[in-house]
Amino acid sequence: MTFWLACARSLHIASSILLAAPFLFRVIVLRPAAARCGSPEKFHPWLKGAWNRLGVASWTTVILSGIAWFGAVTASIAGEASLLNVSPETFMAVLLQTQFGHLWLARSGCCLVLGVLLLIDCRESIIAFFSLAILASLAVAGHAAATASSVSILALVGDTGHLIAAALWPGGLVPLLIVLSWQRRDAGRYNLRFVAELVSGFSALSLVVVGFLAATGILNAYFIVGSLGAMFNTEYGKLLLFKIALFFVMVGFGACNLLVLKPRLIRLAVVENQAESEKPFELLVRNVICETLLAAGVLLIVGYLGVTPPPVR
Repeated sequence: MTFWLACARSLHIASSILLAAPFLFRVIVLRPAAARCGSPEKFHPWLKGAWNRLGVASWTTVILSGIAWFGAVTASIAGEASLLNVSPETFMAVLLQTQFGHLWLARSGCCLVLGVLLLIDCRESIIAFFSLAILASLAVAGHAAATASSVSILALVGDTGHLIAAALWPGGLVPLLIVLSWQRRDAGRYNLRFVAELVSGFSALSLVVVGFLAATGILNAYFIVGSLGAMFNTEYGKLLLFKIALFFVMVGFGACNLLVLKPRLIRLAVVENQAESEKPFELLVRNVICETLLAAGVLLIVGYLGVTPPPVR
């Protein structure tokens, strides 16, 4: 059951991040890049359809993975190897008498409201608010919330900030891939200036977010791991080290985009050299795909960290 619990938790966190990421990406990266190129708010119909499909897919996955997560937690509490062996009374007890159950009810309510807002095509700012609230509330289900009362509220604040920052990067990688695919799809050509502005904006955002993620990660590790020795001598610490290793590999790909590919794209955009830009553009897409796959690995580890007892309790 531990495996399924970790997988359900990872999928739920990933889909919650992807639910909020497109709104942040559009406001902070896409629209400013489009405005600098003289085409704000004018996007291809295929791109709009891709945003809608991503939103619906993320919302559906949040709902289904949330149900799976609640079921796995209940089975784990009941000491059962299968959901089929858990009685309805146990489900109700977990739902109504535990902090996790109360959180699950609140988040489910927000998800249902968000579903209605998506259906009626409500204002983007309102949808973004509910998406971020759903994501940020996951901090209450983590180890930081369990230790917040004894060490300080900083543990919970750090975990919340970590989650929201993850919606910017690496969560923003998926919307970035969608836009790059749209550019490639558009009659086989792409707007060099727009791609250069897009990469420049996303790289600047990623640089800030990486620093923030590192800072909040250190804060969380301080409260939850407790000591350097525990990082190497406990299962939780070893998983955390593996997560950090993947994080640095992701940073390496991002640094390549920032320091190598971005200057080349900007230089080629000035002279509008479409032929010479094909190779850096393809390398950019490849690097973003690699970053996205590494991010999926990080989130899988996060799922296991959530079901692994930390050194500090």
